[in-house]
Amino acid sequence: MQLPNIYEYKHYKLLIIIPIAMLLVSIYFIPKIQLDQSLKGGVSIQLQTNSTIDTRTLAAGIDSALPGSQASISRSPGGVSVTLASNSTLYQADAYSTAVYASYGNYSNAAYLIAAYKTQLQSQPNNSSLTSALDGAETNQSNALTAMQGNLANELSLLSVFNGGPPAFNSTDAQAMAALSASAYSNASSKYKDKVISVLRSLVNFSSYSYNEVTPTLGLFFLSQIEDIIIWAFVAVAIAVLFIFRNPVPAMAVVFSSANDILVALGVMGIFGIPFGVASIGGILMLIGYSIDTSLLSSIRILKRSEDTAVKRAYTTMKTGITMTSAAIITFAILFIVSYIAFIPTYLEISGVVLAGLLADIFTTWFGNTPMVLAYKKRKELR
Repeated sequence: MQLPNIYEYKHYKLLIIIPIAMLLVSIYFIPKIQLDQSLKGGVSIQLQTNSTIDTRTLAAGIDSALPGSQASISRSPGGVSVTLASNSTLYQADAYSTAVYASYGNYSNAAYLIAAYKTQLQSQPNNSSLTSALDGAETNQSNALTAMQGNLANELSLLSVFNGGPPAFNSTDAQAMAALSASAYSNASSKYKDKVISVLRSLVNFSSYSYNEVTPTLGLFFLSQIEDIIIWAFVAVAIAVLFIFRNPVPAMAVVFSSANDILVALGVMGIFGIPFGVASIGGILMLIGYSIDTSLLSSIRILKRSEDTAVKRAYTTMKTGITMTSAAIITFAILFIVSYIAFIPTYLEISGVVLAGLLADIFTTWFGNTPMVLAYKKRKELR
């Protein structure tokens, strides 16, 4: 059965409403995305074991023994991988510890300025500007010390669950307070680690293990790096497409197509509760590649080829592109199903992102990108 050429319709430009509607719906659900432990902080443990393990039963056992751990289990070569959410107490203490070090940095900067101003005042004792600057630096130093005292007290109070009662500290020695903050958090993390390993030993017979902690601060750093990678990827794509066509219209159409695919994929993750983590960036970068492939296929055939009419070229290209995308959809659908059944979070994230994006790409490329480029081509021919 021959499908009708949708680009022969008089109002084919209205097809772009479909990808735009998908975009708007996705934007609503994107804030509902949950970050996984690699971005919001948490613990990853690799267990070497020959035991037969039911991953869901093990996850339930860990969650029961460690409330709020949100255990995620996946099989790995020679054993299993266990991922836990950040302990809520350590999570809050980490924020206070970070604030202590920020205040310590302010304190040290103020101390440097105070010393510098005092040295200058020795040779310029009547310099009112230096005197005013010294007063300001001393005020900043005092405020930084007060902030350190408050944040350290809050941190030690939280960590007393692991370390016993909060220890006394010299509230005028900034360096000692910064060192105490680091040691208190390290000791609490070590005791939490011992508790986690003890729980795992009660549930799994393993010969060895590796334990890695990602603090919330480090998770936020990873997230900012991911954002930078995606932004620069789009910049590179836009420059490359602009170089190929020497015109901003097809370049904008291609960038719109890629951006729409990614945003729709993120919206689907928010709808179905697929977590977003470091592994997801691999899926997003693959999705950018797939999206650019189909968009360039469409744009090049419409703008650079001369056989038949632009409308017919757009239609034949659509059939080729949908065939290509369908093959990729089948592949990633299989990976998604297998990773869901085997409970492999990393593959689940990657395949979920790419699968959702590929489904969106069918609508974005052939109902969004292609009509935009085709309309540009027709206007150009009428000149």
